[in-house]
Amino acid sequence: MRTARAAEPTAAHRAGAAGFLSSPWAWVVGLYLVAAALYLVLALRSPLPVLFPDEFRYSHLARGLADGTGTDWRGAHIGQTAALYVYFITPAWGLFSSSVDAYHASKVLGTLVLCAQLIPVWLLARELVGPRLALVPAALSVAGTWMLTSAETVTEVLAFPLTTAALCVAVMALRRPGSRLGWLAFFLLVLATWARIQMAILVPALLMAFVLDALRDPTRRAERLRAHRAYLLATSIGFAGLVLIALAAPGVTGDYGGFFGLRPSLHRILSKSGLQLLELVAVGGFAPVLLAAGTACSRRAWRDDRTGPLLAVFWPAALATVIQSGFFLAGYPPALSAIDRYVTYALPLALILMTVLLAQPKLLSRTALIVSGLLSLMLLARPAVQMIGEERATWGISYRLDYVLGLGIGIGLTLVALVLLWAIGLVRARGTPPARAVLIVSAAVLAVFAVQSQAAWWQMTKTGTSFRSIMPADLAWVDHHASGPVALLGITQNAPQFDDIDFFNRKITQAYGPAAGLLGRKVQGTVCPMRFAVSGELVLGPGCGPRPSRFLINDPSARVTFQDELRSASDPNIGRLVELKPSTIPRARSLIVLPCPRRTPGYATTSPDVVGVDAPITCARAMTGALWLDAPAQVEIGYHGGRRDQQVEAGGRRWKIPAGVDTTIRFGAPKGYSQFVAQADWASSVGTPQVRSVALVSDGKRTVIAQP
Repeated sequence: MRTARAAEPTAAHRAGAAGFLSSPWAWVVGLYLVAAALYLVLALRSPLPVLFPDEFRYSHLARGLADGTGTDWRGAHIGQTAALYVYFITPAWGLFSSSVDAYHASKVLGTLVLCAQLIPVWLLARELVGPRLALVPAALSVAGTWMLTSAETVTEVLAFPLTTAALCVAVMALRRPGSRLGWLAFFLLVLATWARIQMAILVPALLMAFVLDALRDPTRRAERLRAHRAYLLATSIGFAGLVLIALAAPGVTGDYGGFFGLRPSLHRILSKSGLQLLELVAVGGFAPVLLAAGTACSRRAWRDDRTGPLLAVFWPAALATVIQSGFFLAGYPPALSAIDRYVTYALPLALILMTVLLAQPKLLSRTALIVSGLLSLMLLARPAVQMIGEERATWGISYRLDYVLGLGIGIGLTLVALVLLWAIGLVRARGTPPARAVLIVSAAVLAVFAVQSQAAWWQMTKTGTSFRSIMPADLAWVDHHASGPVALLGITQNAPQFDDIDFFNRKITQAYGPAAGLLGRKVQGTVCPMRFAVSGELVLGPGCGPRPSRFLINDPSARVTFQDELRSASDPNIGRLVELKPSTIPRARSLIVLPCPRRTPGYATTSPDVVGVDAPITCARAMTGALWLDAPAQVEIGYHGGRRDQQVEAGGRRWKIPAGVDTTIRFGAPKGYSQFVAQADWASSVGTPQVRSVALVSDGKRTVIAQP
């Protein structure tokens, strides 16, 4: 047996490793790894999709591409022109047969890409403040509430880093007139638009940025116009093309074509745009955006080659997203709140600008600080939060301030902004060394981000965990219990958890419901009509493909059994999965509508409190039943008594339900089709008798046909 001594690293290798570890890139890589590790943990702790219908839409499209079933959603066409994100996560759905694993893999991919936005931020900031101070805005760029997107399967996880890169490169292009960086910025913006069509609005913003850069210094105006000529022409053509599409062919944008048909009033547009502008200030940690506003009044800042290009790109991009989203919110009635993720894209530039101003105090004038302070008073007009999930930054800080100090939203936000600006003024007045000033102020902004993010992550995880508690332990329960394609059979309403069941189970391929529609949240995709004939036959309308032989009865109140059932499986949180003989026409045996539906947690859009499944509700007084029997049978309804004696009428007589004990009432049912009603003298779900089961007894055999 021969042994050899392992080769020791050469001096060159050791020097190379030491050189990398001491280089700024080592800090950048380390920062990325820390951010990615943190957000991977947080993202994977979020148990369910939380953004409806976006997450369900994109994942379904990716699943369809991976499975080769196309991009229709149960027969409903989905026009998704901005499809880059769908293609991005398709490999996850193709690699994993389990939808649960594919969902987690999609979040991992999204998190890794989202955290990468710190790299273009650092590269740009490195040119302006040096490699070490550049780590500050890079770290802040992955510290705000927009990072909650890592827990979601949405287009923003690609649009954020691509747009950040495009805007950072655009600033570099302005600082290097005549370079080809403008083409790279344009290319990145095209990719961002392919990921999220909203980013098309940044084409005219980029045009305005080149115009502002040419105008910001009169002594170099002609020179810069010549240098930017090609970019001005390209962005003008791009802008004209977008206008032409909006006017003549909005259908090119797919399902987003309806945006161009909105006709809100000017007053509503201005009102919603103002709301979005206030949200931009809050989601940016207050000081960065307010400083950018104050500095925009400084001629020196505009003419400086560090701050001028930043201002020239930041404000057109920020205002474009503010006005665009304000227009949408003004014309789309279901949108009641601000939506901070719509205006986040330009914020990394504001973080870099703040760093430059603190590192170069001569560029931060007293006038700019005063203007910033006066503008912060606009936060007093901030209305109450209408939807926590879309106003995370504002809600997070105001919720904590109200808890600690009892401050209202407008006063609380204004106070935070003024304190941050006071701190900036203090370090400036004391002549604090630039590096220390950057660290002090950035630490304060980071603290704001931490408060906002902690509250937002806590609320999102709490809500998701609450809804996860009423799901089966196996999220792919339907896939694991069905031997083939399954059709949803809705009777009274769509169960609140069906969207999640549908998300995690590939085998649910059809959906049926009453012609009049189902109550509750709309079932995504085509829902074909169905009805039960007097004979018990399940009459299915056209448009949903071949007649199914497997049904998921997920209705919160209704319970259905069929003749000729081959097998079935039940879960108290999902309902019942039944398989029939493929060659037979589905024919019902029983249809029971219970007085109290299967419970789910309650969620308020303005409060983090989750209403538990045991909270009091008002139930129906009547239980109804329809039976299609081949022979006479006896109906048995089991109750568990409440706090006091109650009564129920059924089968032509009145029954007493004694308090605290189990009671079974019995009455006959004839052969053929019949109906019954069990009319109770109570309606509350608390302290009253509870239905335990409904059963049929025939020929000495007892069959349970309904349970809560």
